[in-house]
Amino acid sequence: MSINYIPRVTQLDAVSLDNQVEELLKQLVLQATKFIEPRYIQPILPEIELLIRTWIFKYSVYNKRSTFGQDMLSLKYKTDYFSKSKLYWYYGFTVGLRYLKERAIYSFTSNTNVQNIVHKLETFQLIADIVNFLRFIQSGKHPILVDFILGLELQADQLTREDLTDFSWTRELLWHNFIELIGTGISLMNIFGLRSKLSSVLKYVWWRKHVRSSGQSGTPHMSLSTVCACCSNAPVLPYSMGCSHIFCYYCLKANKIADQDFACPKCYYKGKELTKFIIS
Repeated sequence: MSINYIPRVTQLDAVSLDNQVEELLKQLVLQATKFIEPRYIQPILPEIELLIRTWIFKYSVYNKRSTFGQDMLSLKYKTDYFSKSKLYWYYGFTVGLRYLKERAIYSFTSNTNVQNIVHKLETFQLIADIVNFLRFIQSGKHPILVDFILGLELQADQLTREDLTDFSWTRELLWHNFIELIGTGISLMNIFGLRSKLSSVLKYVWWRKHVRSSGQSGTPHMSLSTVCACCSNAPVLPYSMGCSHIFCYYCLKANKIADQDFACPKCYYKGKELTKFIIS
C-alpha cells in the first residue's frame, strides 16, 4: 500500500540529493578530462552538462518515474499523473531550458541584449521558485516548480523518516532553503535602479523631494580620508560623474552599466559622463 503523505523535510532531502548526484557526475567528468587543454573543453561545456543531465533523466525519471534522490528515499511520482507528454515537458523544463541558458551565456557573452534577457528570465524564475517554496511550506506538496506546473505528485512505498522527532531540525532545514532563495534573489536586484523606478511612480514619497533638492553638480575633492561613495573604501582608480563625490572606477562603471539612471548614493545626482579624477 502506497503512502500519500510525505514529510516536507524528506522531499527537500530528495531535491538536495539530486543536486549532489549531478555535481558528483560533473566532478567525475572534469576529473577524467583534466589532462585535456581547457580550450578544447570550455567551448563545449554546456553540451557536456547537457549529456550528463540527459543521462540522469534517462536512467531515473524516464525509466523509473523517480529521480535518483527520490529513489534513495523510497519516493516516486504517481504514474497516474505522469503521462508521456508530461515526461517530455519535464525534460524540456529541467534539462532543455538550462542548456539554452548556459549556451546563450557562453556564445553571446559580449551581446548585452542577450545577457539582459537571460538575467531577466533568471529573475522571473527565481521569483517563481520563492513563491512555490512558500506554497510548498504551507501545503507540503510540489517542492520544485516543475512538479507544481505539471501537477506531479509523490508517493512512498514505505514511510521514510517515520521516527523523525527533532522538529527544530526540520524547521531549520526549511528555513535554510528559504533564506538561501531570498539571499539569491536579493543579490540579483538592482537596488538603485529599483529605487529610481519607485521614485518615478510614487511621486509623494520623502526621497523624491530629497532627490530634487540635493541632486546638484559640484566639484569633487579628494583627501586622505576620502572614500568611494559606493563601497566606502579608499577609491581605486578614482572617478567622478559630475557631483562632489569620488568613486572607484569599477564601482561607478558597474552601476552605470546596470542602470543608466544610476544616481550618486550620497547626493542623488544623476551624472551622465564619467570623468577620471586627476590628483593635483
